Amino acid sequence: MAKLRVLFMPSVDVDNTNAQSLNVREIALRLDPERFDTTLWYEREPDARLRSLPGLRLLQLPSRRKTLRILREMLAGYDIIAYIDYSPASYMFLRVPRPLRRAKAVMHLEAPTSQLANPSPQLRRLYEGVRAVCDVYTGITKFVADEFRDITRKKVSYILPVGVDTGLFTPPRMRSNESPVVLFAGTLIERKGPQYVLDAAVRFPNAVFRLVGAGREGFEEVLRRKIAQSGLTNVALEGPASQARMVDVMRESDIFLLPSRLEGIPKVTLEAAASGLPCIVFRDYETPSVIDGVTGFQVETMEEMMQALEKLISDQSLRQEMGVAARKHMANFDWNLVSRQWEKAYLEIAAAGR
Repeated sequence: MAKLRVLFMPSVDVDNTNAQSLNVREIALRLDPERFDTTLWYEREPDARLRSLPGLRLLQLPSRRKTLRILREMLAGYDIIAYIDYSPASYMFLRVPRPLRRAKAVMHLEAPTSQLANPSPQLRRLYEGVRAVCDVYTGITKFVADEFRDITRKKVSYILPVGVDTGLFTPPRMRSNESPVVLFAGTLIERKGPQYVLDAAVRFPNAVFRLVGAGREGFEEVLRRKIAQSGLTNVALEGPASQARMVDVMRESDIFLLPSRLEGIPKVTLEAAASGLPCIVFRDYETPSVIDGVTGFQVETMEEMMQALEKLISDQSLRQEMGVAARKHMANFDWNLVSRQWEKAYLEIAAAGR
């Protein structure tokens, strides 16, 4: 039986902390090399775990004419182009006559469509042009799949969640911070809600608040000004962190807080839960990574979020109880289990086209 040839679009550089890049690496590491030949892109230095693995090929992107190089590879006889993106190469590939391009273009929907806020005209054109004509659509959750179907009338064929490495993200033996440490991890942009973490720091001066992530669109400076104006001494803006560093950050914290209202399954909530942290998120996107009242809280309003945070800050026993439950819940999201769902879906997608 011929192996299935899969080209993943996100780059897999070791310093790339984008969720799609991290997901692709974990999936590629676990695809059966007896059944799959997998190709991955990188720009500078790939994740070392991906080197010299059977059935896996690494391609370095050139510094110039990237679009042409990517398009040429997309047309090189693959069965599946996975994680199709909104790049010019993808846009052009999807307009090549079907018999010439062969590969099934698979779009993995990882957040509600409204997450693309205020795009440039060019990005809007690419997004609409790619989204409209992919061959297969998968959703990270039923909520995301249903929202996409309602807006586009496109069928979402599979629900494919993302996972977490429960062998890497583990709880410490004990947590002994003198003051509860509340962690936010994510890109520092308005949509993710880090400004509300600062509001929480004002409200709960007896707790320590850590914000870990890269700034974008100048929003980090907005946060710095707010910290200075509020005279906050219990807040640290720590910048971006590698995955290895995030393991330690999670273990050093007590509570995970994510004030974003537009997500799918936030990867950081999986990592936090696997590390034994209770998580507080908004109910808007119905993430299965947090069981309300068991592994953390799903809230509807900002005031509810603050009330949930107060409960956890003031009650160490509750933090510990929810943290244990969160770690147990993550057995359902271990990458070794989740990747089998992706593998099965890819085999079915390819078989349907033969």
